[in-house]
Amino acid sequence: MSDAPPPAPQGNLPDGIPAPPPPRPDLKDIRHEGPTYGSEKSKKKKKKERTHPTDPYEPLRKKGCGCCGCLGGSLVAVVILLIALVGAVIYLGPGRFVSEGYTVVNLEGAEVTVSTAPEVPTLYIGQTVTYSATVTSVAVAIVAKEVTLSGDFLKEVSITGAKVTGLATARFAENLEIYAGEFFDQGITLKGELTGRVMKSLQ
Repeated sequence: MSDAPPPAPQGNLPDGIPAPPPPRPDLKDIRHEGPTYGSEKSKKKKKKERTHPTDPYEPLRKKGCGCCGCLGGSLVAVVILLIALVGAVIYLGPGRFVSEGYTVVNLEGAEVTVSTAPEVPTLYIGQTVTYSATVTSVAVAIVAKEVTLSGDFLKEVSITGAKVTGLATARFAENLEIYAGEFFDQGITLKGELTGRVMKSLQ
């Protein structure tokens, strides 16, 4: 028989070395865990997701011109335009002559010829007007689509039209005011000043 000690069973440590502590159980603190149902995506909330019906809502964005909406802005623009038109009619158009005491004569017909000079300052309103009085000793104003002038004018004259033609026989002793899209100067004689505004001037 052998006197050698029997072999130590497998898994045992030599004498004098303490055994390692047993592994800790893998326990989770359920107090910090979310719900165990559903998917992982349901745990993450979107930034814009509302969690309670009492959450404040973002203010609605105003659409329009920025101040009071397109309707209000349009009304203000229309009112301003009307005021400007009224002012232009009063101070630059027929209203100015009415306020200065001119007699208003509405010329009926598409084409009218004025061959007799008025005795008082007169405003003529028509469509196509040919003024051919020999001598006019009072102030005259004409508002029409087309105006043709001839004769001697001893006082100031104002013409407003899309097309204005001054013939070579037209002579003006004082100022001539013209507001026209086209002004055809065929050799007028002007001793005063030419005022107004003309888009296109031809000779």
